[in-house]
Amino acid sequence: MASPSATDSPEEESTDVPEVTQTETRAAVSRLRAKNTAPGPDGVPGRALVLALKELEPQLRGLFTACLEQGQFPSVWKEGRLVLLRKEGRPADSPSAYRPIVLLDEAGKLLERIVADRLVSHLWREGPDLDENQFGFRRGRSTIDAITRVRALAEETVSRGGVVLAVSLDISNAFNTLPWSCIREALNYHRVPPYLRRTIGAYLEERCVTYWGRDGAGRRVMSCGVPQGSVLGPLLWNIGYDWVLRGELPSGANLTCYADDTLVTARGSSHREAALVATAAVSQVVNRIRRLGLEKETAEREREISTPFPGRRRRTGRRRRADNALFRPP
Repeated sequence: MASPSATDSPEEESTDVPEVTQTETRAAVSRLRAKNTAPGPDGVPGRALVLALKELEPQLRGLFTACLEQGQFPSVWKEGRLVLLRKEGRPADSPSAYRPIVLLDEAGKLLERIVADRLVSHLWREGPDLDENQFGFRRGRSTIDAITRVRALAEETVSRGGVVLAVSLDISNAFNTLPWSCIREALNYHRVPPYLRRTIGAYLEERCVTYWGRDGAGRRVMSCGVPQGSVLGPLLWNIGYDWVLRGELPSGANLTCYADDTLVTARGSSHREAALVATAAVSQVVNRIRRLGLEKETAEREREISTPFPGRRRRTGRRRRADNALFRPP
């Protein structure tokens, strides 16, 4: 079951589409100036667009405005080249040992940046905004902020003699399996303007990746997921996954999320009470994850931990190592 929308059909408030401004275009291009990423299938590096901005800007603005007005995203910019990045600490012969990154044309990323900036502006100004418990891929938020939040919660609880248990949930192949229907319904829930919903719908449809395999070049059409390596992908993940974070949890339970890494914390006056709260909260969160069409990792791969935070009277060297285990990067 996908996430329910706040309204079945958001008001078609206006069919007017604001034209792409010079400020938007230059802001998008300035991001290229600070990056040195590999080019997409067209082979044109971002530096070339930066150097050609003076001559290309009017044409780019006209093209981007037409795409938004017509709710289109050019097909050539929806084809990416697949590159696999090795993850440390995993067997080389295991598919899970590699992170798939899709290299896309930089010109298409410019349009993605404009759409993403307008999306973020809408969420912030009109909303509903993303849940405050989401720290991943958001301006002004970082892993440090997420860690600080969890540590503050733990320290407040243990200072009163209580216990905090933390359970970390890892979603299997998260970014590649998020159903597009979840994203569409979430865009309705957040009352995203119709022209942006149409453009994002076109952005998702008929995406494909090319790759080199044992039999030579291959091509695969995508039917779900958000492309890792894109500009819009991380934001669309946050929007689609947002419903999981909005579920009502048992008293004493909290969620802290960084992209797909979801941490459930449970407070109690004793280990037993905290464990009961944690069990109920994890069950609810996992249920919502599955209702989105996602799955958490199997028991062998699952990074689930139950790290106790006992009261200060038991602050030992072992306890400090347990604290560090919670905050150690995956």
